Amino acid sequence: MKKRQKTYRLKSGIVVKDSDIERMADDVATRDFDLSKFTRLPGRPLMGKAVAQVVPVRIEPAIVKSIDRRAKIEGITRSDIIRQAINTYLAS
Repeated sequence: MKKRQKTYRLKSGIVVKDSDIERMADDVATRDFDLSKFTRLPGRPLMGKAVAQVVPVRIEPAIVKSIDRRAKIEGITRSDIIRQAINTYLAS
């Protein structure tokens, strides 16, 4: 029994079938791309020599308010305040 092909309507209104998607995937998988024309998109700058790791931490609401007040006074972010505090603690 042959499997019935699904059809999909793209945002542009074009209708494609499973076979079209398979053909496009094969084309992309076997094509050589000239990557020299691509440039790296701007993003967040590195904070050190590697990509920063996100570390979830729970902090009491009153402390968060204090951090936010201090960050606003100094014109920096909440994350900057927390990083500075950790670096100061670790250096002691």
